[in-house]
Amino acid sequence: MRWKQAVVTALLLWIALVPQGGRGETPAQLGLIVVGTLEDARMVLDRLKSGDDFAALAREHSIDPTAKDGGNLQVDPDDLRLELRDALRSIQPGQVTSIVKIPTGYAILKLLKESPGKAAVEDRTRTLAVTGPPAVRLAPSVSGYSEFYEAFRTSVPTGPEGRDFAMDLKRVCDAREQAPRNAIAAVQGRLSREGPSMEPRALAYTRYTLAELWSSIGDVNYAIKEWEGVYQSAIASSDEELAQHMEEVLGAGYLHRASAEDHVSHAAIEIGRIFPSHPGAIHAIPADVEKAIEYLTKALKREPSNTELQWLLNLAYMTQGSYPSKVPKEFLIPPSVFASKEDLGRFPDVAPAAGLNTYGMAGGVIIDDFDNHGFLDVVTSEVDDCAPLHYFHNNGDGTFTNRTQQAGLSDQTGGLNLIQADYNNDGCVDFLVLRGGWEFGRRRSLLRNNCDGTFTDVTAQSGLLAGPILPSQSAVWTDIDNDGNLDLFVANENAPSQLFRNQGDGTFVDISHQAGIDRSAFSKAVVSVDYDNDGYPDLYVSNFNGPDFLYHNNGDRTFTEVSQKAGVGLPWMSFAAWFFDYDNDGWPDLFVTSYFYSVEEVANSYIGLPRKGETLKLYKNMKDGTFRDVTVETGLDRVFMPMGANFGDIDNDGFLDIYLGMGNPSYATLMPNVLLHNQEGKHFVDITTSSGTGALSKGHGVAFADLNNDGDEDLFVVMGGPQAGDRNISRLFENPGGHGNDWITLRMVGVKSNRSAIGARITVTVENEGRRRTICRTVGSGGSFGASPLQQHIGLGKSARIENIEVWWPASKTKQNFTNVQPNQFLEIKEFEKAPVKLTRHSFRLGGAARNTGS
Repeated sequence: MRWKQAVVTALLLWIALVPQGGRGETPAQLGLIVVGTLEDARMVLDRLKSGDDFAALAREHSIDPTAKDGGNLQVDPDDLRLELRDALRSIQPGQVTSIVKIPTGYAILKLLKESPGKAAVEDRTRTLAVTGPPAVRLAPSVSGYSEFYEAFRTSVPTGPEGRDFAMDLKRVCDAREQAPRNAIAAVQGRLSREGPSMEPRALAYTRYTLAELWSSIGDVNYAIKEWEGVYQSAIASSDEELAQHMEEVLGAGYLHRASAEDHVSHAAIEIGRIFPSHPGAIHAIPADVEKAIEYLTKALKREPSNTELQWLLNLAYMTQGSYPSKVPKEFLIPPSVFASKEDLGRFPDVAPAAGLNTYGMAGGVIIDDFDNHGFLDVVTSEVDDCAPLHYFHNNGDGTFTNRTQQAGLSDQTGGLNLIQADYNNDGCVDFLVLRGGWEFGRRRSLLRNNCDGTFTDVTAQSGLLAGPILPSQSAVWTDIDNDGNLDLFVANENAPSQLFRNQGDGTFVDISHQAGIDRSAFSKAVVSVDYDNDGYPDLYVSNFNGPDFLYHNNGDRTFTEVSQKAGVGLPWMSFAAWFFDYDNDGWPDLFVTSYFYSVEEVANSYIGLPRKGETLKLYKNMKDGTFRDVTVETGLDRVFMPMGANFGDIDNDGFLDIYLGMGNPSYATLMPNVLLHNQEGKHFVDITTSSGTGALSKGHGVAFADLNNDGDEDLFVVMGGPQAGDRNISRLFENPGGHGNDWITLRMVGVKSNRSAIGARITVTVENEGRRRTICRTVGSGGSFGASPLQQHIGLGKSARIENIEVWWPASKTKQNFTNVQPNQFLEIKEFEKAPVKLTRHSFRLGGAARNTGS
């Protein structure tokens, strides 16, 4: 819809990159060379002008997937990116273009005189660099985030004052609160002055903008009033396109208000926002749900094949407690679509009883033992620049106490993501706050643990504020040179990435350029592991709207980008990512999520209809520096909309499972978070419904952790959207246990290697009822949005007899082997020590009541 495209202002970048215009009659026969640097592009162009063969140069130098075919590419000219179309207009067959900057690097095209043979263009991944991703149906803008952001962004000073502003969290908070209110006043003033004389569509768009701004600050009542006005105008003027769009907007708006915190109790939200809802479980304002059903039904009657509308209508009936019986048969998505093929028990939400039911916006989470008392604490953040961090101390009895103020963290506001490590090797866990993701740069904060229950902001003296203040939500701690000091890699958004080398004295120095990793992209995740087991950690960066980067560590503090060679450049629209050994073969595999603003694509994945969007990607490590795409064979070829994500072993079978937190700013992007069970490294099965973990509110920071020391991992999820109108409660899903499998938890302590033991490799050889196998882990905090404990919880399977625990330490390059270790206990393993140390821990029920005392 043209109207739909007009109002989704948050997606202007996306739309600009989707090819526009009509279809050409005949695919063009092109040659394509893409290189990583401008210098390389100039060298190639000079050689072409000197008469060198285009195909030979493509094979030798191009980083594009077409290189192996000599750059041969068949593509409709109208599908090309605008800058490439413009370049082609100036050349004749047989000629080459000038150098053109594209997201993957620097391109040179040749318009061939005749086809050199068929190119495998049926695989769209070969053409993404020059065409962009496929156009998909976009979710409607219902939340006001883009209007809020535009108002916020335009209130931010530029130049030297802009840096001062970005450094002052209080000024940023004040601007965040005032900017949308100023915008509301401005739009109201314009309507008062010009409204009667406005052209109908212009008036409708202006009122829509006002509604979105009201929605962004949480006043859905005023938003709905304006949306209703736009709809009535569309009906009066017989504007069918606008009317249908507004029917979906109003359906989503009423559905959102029906269960908003202002009207419904926490208890109702906890029951009702688990997908799919049980019949009869009414947990919302009935009148609002009826209005949502009315509008969504009208829209569906206009376009019965619209699965986005069908999804929202079924969801409205769930909210009413009348799914599936009351859903019109022609629009019903049957319960069988959501049924789990496995049942590992239901994970109850115990956040309120445990004192962890935070209520807020999108943010990050760290779970770790911050005061070395033997229990895992919880730190959360919010994207809201006015909201402080929350530091929850584990009381050791199933409850948590908020000690934010006592810890000295009350003035640390905002932060979309958090990551932890003992960066100064003093034995206490520190952490980093990342700010500005999706928006504009704010200062980051390095918070040093004083080992006495308090933290000190040491960002300035550490050197991490040198250079420009850039937006980011992505960073990783890793020891790039094995000197025992953890370095920090930050992947920024539309700006060069930064690598800070830890100098071992509490300070860092930026070595990004000389290390060769200062590429610019809209980066959403960065993770690290030694993927080729050569002794040095490598880096992977996932990028939104562009190819991903895999940086191979050369062992001399420099890196080489090898994503194309390794076969891991996709998805094009990437978000969360991590390395994990999903099949326990001793080689880290790579998981990367795709991310599309499309309810339709997600709904089609559930229903089993054709999809346009890219699926998740699981790449199996082939042990030779390359990876093989095993997405389809492992059952992960689905389109989701994941933001926060992490992995853990929910049933202690030794294989790592996946949890995905879903959503996007629009209130229309209502879909459940997803729990995927790993079946012995062969296949992943969706157990969201049977586990009861399908929280519907926006899912962000995710962490797996044994919060009650009972030997199985619980699941904590920060919930909520990026604006005030979409706050929600966090979830703590307690593992029901009873899986019948053994486990071991290892607290790793480096001596020559970094104290956090990040990058250390653990291999447990275990016998399960006569079957011998290995279980492999690399020490780290898990996924890229949400941080699990650095201590390693390892499931061992049934009747486990541990034959050996092998630990490889990265700095000393030494191995330890421990035999005759009993399962179901907590151990500390220290580098160079001859034997592990047993740690005494007591377990308890989350929410209270001790269970037992012992190991």
